[in-house]
Amino acid sequence: VMVPDLLLCVSFGCAAALSPTCLSAQFRRPGDYIIGGLFPFGKDIVNLTARSEPTFVVCERLFLDGLIWALGMKFAVDQINNSTSLLPGVQLGYDMYDTCFEPLVALQPSLLFLAQNGTRGIRALCNYTDYQPRVTAVIGPHKSDLCLVTAKLFSFLLIPQVSYGASSEKLSNTESYPSFYRTVPSDKNLVEAVVLLLNKFGWNWIATIGTDDEYGRGAQGLFLSTAANHSICIAFEGLIPTDLADPNAQNKLEDTIKVINNTSVNIIVLFAFSQPAQALLEHSIRMGLSEKVWIGTEAWILSDIAASIPNIQSIGTVLGFIMKAGTIPGFQQYVADLFTSVQQDKFCQESREFDHLMNRDVLGTHCKECDHVSLQDVSPTLSRSQIQPVYIAVYSVAHALHRALGCTHRACPKALIRPWQLLHFMNTLPFEVNGQSFRFDQSHGTNTGYKLIFWSWKNGTLTYLPVGDYEESLYINKSQIQFHTADQKEPTSACFRHCKPGQFKRIKGFHLCCYDCTDCPENTFWSTKDSSTCTPCLEHQWSPVRSTRCYDRSERYLFWDEPLTIALLTLMSIIISLTCLTALLFLKNLETPLVQASGGKLNLFALFTLTLLCLSCCLYIGKPSNNLCMIQQIIYALCLSGCFSTFFIKSLEITLVTEFPRCAPACLHWVTQRRAWLLVALCLLTECLFCFCYLHLGPDYLVADYKSLPTEVLLVCNTESWVAFALMHGYNGCLACVCFLCTFMVRTSGKKYNMARGITFAILIYFVIWIFFVAIFATLKTVLRSVTQIGTILTTSLGILGTYYIPKCYIILRKPDLNTVDYFHNSIQEEPEEDSQ
Repeated sequence: VMVPDLLLCVSFGCAAALSPTCLSAQFRRPGDYIIGGLFPFGKDIVNLTARSEPTFVVCERLFLDGLIWALGMKFAVDQINNSTSLLPGVQLGYDMYDTCFEPLVALQPSLLFLAQNGTRGIRALCNYTDYQPRVTAVIGPHKSDLCLVTAKLFSFLLIPQVSYGASSEKLSNTESYPSFYRTVPSDKNLVEAVVLLLNKFGWNWIATIGTDDEYGRGAQGLFLSTAANHSICIAFEGLIPTDLADPNAQNKLEDTIKVINNTSVNIIVLFAFSQPAQALLEHSIRMGLSEKVWIGTEAWILSDIAASIPNIQSIGTVLGFIMKAGTIPGFQQYVADLFTSVQQDKFCQESREFDHLMNRDVLGTHCKECDHVSLQDVSPTLSRSQIQPVYIAVYSVAHALHRALGCTHRACPKALIRPWQLLHFMNTLPFEVNGQSFRFDQSHGTNTGYKLIFWSWKNGTLTYLPVGDYEESLYINKSQIQFHTADQKEPTSACFRHCKPGQFKRIKGFHLCCYDCTDCPENTFWSTKDSSTCTPCLEHQWSPVRSTRCYDRSERYLFWDEPLTIALLTLMSIIISLTCLTALLFLKNLETPLVQASGGKLNLFALFTLTLLCLSCCLYIGKPSNNLCMIQQIIYALCLSGCFSTFFIKSLEITLVTEFPRCAPACLHWVTQRRAWLLVALCLLTECLFCFCYLHLGPDYLVADYKSLPTEVLLVCNTESWVAFALMHGYNGCLACVCFLCTFMVRTSGKKYNMARGITFAILIYFVIWIFFVAIFATLKTVLRSVTQIGTILTTSLGILGTYYIPKCYIILRKPDLNTVDYFHNSIQEEPEEDSQ
């Protein structure tokens, strides 16, 4: 929107366009201290590559922004000269030259600035402390690649150079560029703002394009490194040429558009100046690139060149960051008055006299095209151009000069000041411009922050609509942004989704930052230190799926209060009760024929060992230990051996009677009465020897099993030596086998009780149980292993009790008439006689 005062002067601008003016003579002015200025008055250099001689380089077209910036410097100097407090009694002069956006062109006036004051030459000295160059300070140039060249020259003599547009991070190196300053933020700040914008909208799959110059390469390099730290994936990164006259430039632009079209990105970040940006946007429209979100920078976002491209609205949504800059009061009126003055002969005559005092013949006319520009031509640029950086740059030099001269609010001494003497005051002290305080930071820059603007089109008219603000954080008013999508909401552009805690990144495709989110499996956890994999938990810990931490495992064994344990203990109590009742019954009827025929007091010993065997089940319940693991198998083997030894005695008796009837009278006394106890003791002693071998070869030991259960550590007894295990339990198996062989073929008359049949069935049950037990016990490694051992003990005890002792209890209690000497005495002896009849 134009200022009303400026609108009143448009008619004067129309008239000015009809005849040449003396605007080109306004860029030189003599003074007590001269400030050099480097501004891009022109663009499009003619035949730069075709030069065969070091002739003067000519620019083809006028660059209006550069003209406005130069007028901003002139305005600031005139204000300072009219000030009664900043530099009273001192007149600043200025000498401005064109850079044409080209380092080669900028070098010529830079060398002139370095020339000794009053001469055209640069003296070669060993010490330049007292050297007085032509200028006291330099304002400009605008582009980073120009500053990287000129700053080396000015740093040699420590001449303060204040740029109003160079943002390259390389220029922050104060060791390489000690006298370089700038009144704009560096690219590092800009890149941080762009990355925050992408994160705000969740855009992490983007393309980035930069111009093949210092600005584009530097900004893109910073962006790539910063984006990688914020989980932003770059689908494509490319450079476009700055020299559009190059025959290969068109092909490079077309190739860039083709590659972007082949990707699925919806976001393009463009670091470019106005002309390369214009060429890229024109090619994207011509080649039918789908609508995208274009994120730009001040280098092209405010340019009339880019905004005036035919059908530019079809590229999609344009967002961009521009430096925060306040308005300069009175500047537009100053420009309007100046365009009026340059039409007056008297004013022009004075300007030419000033120009003559500055040795005009040194470099010639600064801006020939400026004499043919009207106020109407510059008014659109004047309304949006950022003047404040130039304005602040001039004032920073003026304030440093004020302090170096020791000025008061009334007067300044006109002392000889070397340029390097200003650096101390520029480095350390703040300065005030129009009530706002500024100072250069450690990298000699000022960070005023950025505004986020949106290209808003209404009825074909472009408005730069502010929609956000960035200083240390980014604020966005999303409701004011109307995207190109059908619902006008922000488009999506993501190769991946942000993984949730407990998920790791699984790379897919060719892009390392393009991945799927996969849940961490059990017993692993996700760590912020390494988001690309899951870290295994320690052995004593566990974790569920998609976990961010590990938990300590709880111990698992057969607890006393478990329902299964209670059931087993109940069964054990029943069996022990039955065994004790049987023992009491047998004790009460110890002298009866049935009890005597079954073994007499040996039965009481066998029932006692069965009781101990059942009680040993308690060793398998509760938290195990190495000692418990060792005792479990020994007690089981000894108790079972005690029971089987009584069966062994009875089986030998049956064998002698049935198989060796002639030897029986002479040998039966070895297996009956007191000598039978000697055989029992011998059997137990043999089992004790095998138990000793078991302890020596390798007893069972406690093992903490972390693999069998998902969340618990299983405490189980593990068999160290299966040989020792087989020897100890194999002995009982041998006793059982002998008992079985001695009894399974014995038959009796229906009128006699078959004593051998009970032993046979008891041994059969033992064998069947042990077949299942060995198969399960060798493979099972859960808490059920203890249950299996308890179950084996109880079923073996119940089997022996039920097949051998319960039938005898039945006869004692229910068939007392059969408990006679005739029924049980020599019942086995009579069987052969009956069979022979």
